[in-house]
Amino acid sequence: MMNTDETIFALSTVFGKSGVAVIRISGNHAFKALNHFHVNKDMKPRFATLVDLYDSSDQLIDNGIAIYFPAPNSFTGEDVIELQVHGGKAVIKIVLEELSKIFVMAKPGEFLLRAFLNGKFDLTQIEGIADLIDAETKMQAKQAIKQMSGELEKLYSSWRQRLIAMQSKIEAYIDFPEDVTTEKNELEKINDEVQALVQSIQEHLNDNRRGERLREGLHIVITGEPNVGKSTLFNFLARRDIAIVSEYVGTTRDILEAHIDIGGYPIILSDTAGIRESSDPVESEGISRAKKRSCEADLRIELFPFEQRYNINCNVISSNTIYVLSKADDAINDHNIKINDIDFLPVSILKGIGTEKLVSMIKEKVEEKFVYDRDVPVITRQRHRNCMQKAIEHLRRFNMNNPIELVSEDLRLAASELGAVTGVINVEEVLDDIFNNFCVGK
Repeated sequence: MMNTDETIFALSTVFGKSGVAVIRISGNHAFKALNHFHVNKDMKPRFATLVDLYDSSDQLIDNGIAIYFPAPNSFTGEDVIELQVHGGKAVIKIVLEELSKIFVMAKPGEFLLRAFLNGKFDLTQIEGIADLIDAETKMQAKQAIKQMSGELEKLYSSWRQRLIAMQSKIEAYIDFPEDVTTEKNELEKINDEVQALVQSIQEHLNDNRRGERLREGLHIVITGEPNVGKSTLFNFLARRDIAIVSEYVGTTRDILEAHIDIGGYPIILSDTAGIRESSDPVESEGISRAKKRSCEADLRIELFPFEQRYNINCNVISSNTIYVLSKADDAINDHNIKINDIDFLPVSILKGIGTEKLVSMIKEKVEEKFVYDRDVPVITRQRHRNCMQKAIEHLRRFNMNNPIELVSEDLRLAASELGAVTGVINVEEVLDDIFNNFCVGK
């Protein structure tokens, strides 16, 4: 664990040329930074003050803005000084060197760790902040903001409070068994409430991993026979030339990936080797990987040559597949062509036929994967899911026919797992894993 007794500092913006660079200092002695830079002005809390910053040899470093956030009303819950200086590399370097003479450079995530330890955020909110920093699409940002607002914490805390209330009644029954009649009625109510809670948690888990998929990206694979136009379509959707396109069969041998944004949703798009029988061991390995990736994908775009449309043998219809007639340069329009009761979309990247419709179809399929009640918070990490599953295991062992002490213990263990998600119990084993993934200065 990190030492929270020291005053720490870090650059909170990217190191490089920019208009403004922000440097944070947090700790009991944060105000010492202003004295070190020879700032003698009165600092009104939470007001920007124009200051001149001098180094230890009385040379002017820069003029900038200083803001003082006194504890506990700050991001970390400690005294915080924020310096806003010009974003040149030399200025940033000098300011950081001066601060290193009196303070300690913050470790990754240390500002947020202190905020957590001082009760400013729970763990799910902190993970929401991490997701917002990493968000690359509109929908990822929306999900992260909802989690930052504390929706998951409210849900899990309400479940945990229900378990604690039930456990307290069980403990009272253990300590005061003489009032048997009344307590037996209470125990029956507790049993019903436990079953209702199990159902609520199970419904929460049966979410098709929507939250995790949105964080990580939905996997879409382009598949088909060799030389059918997979790489051309891949480059078109990626909006840049990543895959080599040639007239030679077997050009693509390994899986190529591109991270793209369609309708605000994050997509991990994969171009794969053409599916065929091959004696080439390298190509065979690529084909094997292509088949495996295709089976694991959330969605597939399967290509068939337009010129061979009357000879297509495809009788298996999958709702997770978009069927495309590629290289459809001679197609009159982008109307679907039905073959063996399957709708095929003619697409020509060269002439722009069917391209907009294909993107719309992909967006529609992706949105279907994320259909859920927007007001209900979703699981966004495997850590949450693991704790929920363990909580359910404890609750499913709950049985009023067991010794009353074991009944109480099952409730305690389930409440403990829910608490591990938000961090209301001692969870040192998960803290390092969470906070070390942040950049320095956050």
